Amino acid sequence: MVWGTIIAAYLFLAGLSAGAFLTSSYAARKYPDAKTVRVVGRLISPILMGIGLLLLIVDAEAGLKDPLRFIYLFTNFSSVMTIGTYFISFFMMAAAYIALMELLKKDTNKIVEYVGIVFAVATAIYTGFLIGVIGAVPLWNTAILPILFVVSAFSTGIAGTMLVSALLDKKVVHHVMSLKKIHLTLLVAEVFLIFTMFLITSSTNESAAQSVSMLLTGEYSALFWFGLIVAGLILPITIEALELWNSKKLHQTPAGLEVAASGSHGIAATLITESAVLAGGFILRYLLLAAAVPVIFL
Repeated sequence: MVWGTIIAAYLFLAGLSAGAFLTSSYAARKYPDAKTVRVVGRLISPILMGIGLLLLIVDAEAGLKDPLRFIYLFTNFSSVMTIGTYFISFFMMAAAYIALMELLKKDTNKIVEYVGIVFAVATAIYTGFLIGVIGAVPLWNTAILPILFVVSAFSTGIAGTMLVSALLDKKVVHHVMSLKKIHLTLLVAEVFLIFTMFLITSSTNESAAQSVSMLLTGEYSALFWFGLIVAGLILPITIEALELWNSKKLHQTPAGLEVAASGSHGIAATLITESAVLAGGFILRYLLLAAAVPVIFL
């Protein structure tokens, strides 16, 4: 494994943090009454990013022995890591400010929020470029990877925000149905992007073909098919689609509207769906790191 589980967790948490911030911003504009979703997204975003950064620091053993080495991350402008460090820094400052204003129950500065949105997207993209620029690993060296990570980041961000929100307020599920439609679209897109990436990269060279083979039929095939595809994607897609269909039918009758208002319908499905998406998001990043076969230069 070129990079370990800690890096997979860092990539997962960074994307999840960015996605949660974007989810909260969307909810704030689209659903003013869905306060729980807005508050939860804004509060968990900087916390998750902070945990991810701590994991990254722990993994950088040399950096712990010589902390001044971290300064180089801000000075080497030819490095993708330096650019990403600035992205994350600006995002963290904006997210922390927004979370603080939420805790103090004060209005947020719109410019800071827009800055947060821009750098949340940049952070999500960066998690893909961080490994995508490594030409020695053909599985990563594809333009599809950053797109996949952005889609996955927004998807896990919605999942994390909705999971915590549903635990705090079971009625909130029925107030954000268009958000659930977006989530379903993202999950379907993720399946498409994964197999498109495999199809393209597997034909580039032998190392890429080995990586794809390890995932589809080899060492990691069980985790790929059952952990990522079935549990992390197909199951949430199925439940989300059925929930949206049932919600549409419920809202066509007065009795259905009463059930939806009480929050007694769909909460279990939401908890299962969002938990599965979060698990799938981590598994995706773990597998892409675990199955990396580098090109051997002679």
